[in-house]
Amino acid sequence: MKPFARPARTRDGLDLSAFFLLAAILLFAPLIKGGNRPLPLLTLELAALLLLVYPLLRPVFLRRLPMAFLLGLALLVLWPLAQLLPLPFSWWQMLPGREIYAGALASFGDTSMRPLSLVPRATEASWLAQLPPLAVFLVAVSLNESALRKIVYLFIGIAVVQAILALVQFGGGAHTAFRLNLSDIGTAVGTYVNRNHLAGMLAMALPVALGLLASRIGRSRESPHYRSRGLVKRLADALSTPSRINQTMLSGAVCTAILLGIVFSRSRSGISLAMLGILLSAVVYGLRLGGKRSTKLAVLFSVVGLALALEVGLAPVLERFGTLEDARWGIYGSSMTALAQFFPFGSGLGSFPEVYRRFQPDDIPKFVNHAHNDYIEYLFEGGLIAAAVIVLFLILYVRAWPRLLKLPRWGTLSFMQAGAGLGLLLMALHGLTDYNWHIPANAIYFALMAGVFFHRGEAEAPPSRAKPPAPQEFVPAPVPVVRPRVRNPFAD
Repeated sequence: MKPFARPARTRDGLDLSAFFLLAAILLFAPLIKGGNRPLPLLTLELAALLLLVYPLLRPVFLRRLPMAFLLGLALLVLWPLAQLLPLPFSWWQMLPGREIYAGALASFGDTSMRPLSLVPRATEASWLAQLPPLAVFLVAVSLNESALRKIVYLFIGIAVVQAILALVQFGGGAHTAFRLNLSDIGTAVGTYVNRNHLAGMLAMALPVALGLLASRIGRSRESPHYRSRGLVKRLADALSTPSRINQTMLSGAVCTAILLGIVFSRSRSGISLAMLGILLSAVVYGLRLGGKRSTKLAVLFSVVGLALALEVGLAPVLERFGTLEDARWGIYGSSMTALAQFFPFGSGLGSFPEVYRRFQPDDIPKFVNHAHNDYIEYLFEGGLIAAAVIVLFLILYVRAWPRLLKLPRWGTLSFMQAGAGLGLLLMALHGLTDYNWHIPANAIYFALMAGVFFHRGEAEAPPSRAKPPAPQEFVPAPVPVVRPRVRNPFAD
């Protein structure tokens, strides 16, 4: 070893422990009804406490995330704790929406201090449920590029297993041993309780899988001039060697399996989001598959045309499920009425199921545990601070796209980041009709996609420069041999 050589950087025990613990959380999260039960949720929370040790000891996220993002995380974590702080009864009864509760308590002579949350126990439980997604996000942002790619591969593998299980459940009917609930005969749920939650997870994974497929076609290891190669040459490179053929075919099979899992889940929202995800992926990746400007537009139209043709095939499947004829519209309207009464402080995080009973219409006889709209429910419980968090993260999401799209060269991680960004958008849209963010497994996967999208790995790398030519070995010129002249004394 040379005395002044710089040692190669290796991952130590803390990095490896965080990596394997993160992988374990991702594997365990959906196994028991999507983590939406007390015991698996408690297990995830305990694992999250261990995982949070890594970002506390190595706060890499502080320099990789903008200050506005850190502010949003602080509001997300601290506002539920602020809702648990006790207030004097005279102050508490003046808060919006507390009049009827204050009158009932005063009639029984109970004028003790009260927290802002109407259901403190539910607020505390909801705050603890935020720990696993928070830990997953902070660790994902802090990982190096190689470890992050492996974690994304693991997530895609989990999605493929869920999709295959969904296909087995759909084909096996009521007699299959892989079905968890007989009420879902004729559909597929994977290891989740609700088909919409499975479809939300698969829809979030579909753009990432399409990004990996695009990276196999668009990346050529043999040529450093990535953006100067056309689509035909890229396809030829992708299919030129057996190893690249296997990688391309495997990526295509993964995309097909995830898409079929969404279709056979028979989730209307999931299939609609899959169609949108295919179209958006075609636009984003199509711009990168083309080489020169003269071929970019043609490639874009061809890829978008292929996506539209696939959507035409999915449209009849979507039409069979009918229109939205359920009680969601009634829940939306009554939830908005309650939201206005508790604004701007909210009723307390996690208090929706118990507080909503007061506003539930008579034509909805069943118990309503969620608003089936993550935004309405979050505003219902969090008030003005919740609205500020939503708007702040939306602005940060929009501002992160130009940084990624302006990269002169995309590697595998860039395609993963673009897919993760599209997956975030699909899950955010799914929140308009369902409550995937309240399912621990999907909340964890959403946090993982956010960590991948906001990771600044390839964006921070300096632009590649041409390597200087290697110095040639110096070979000294031969020294001429000068022989001394011998003087002839007889020649004088």
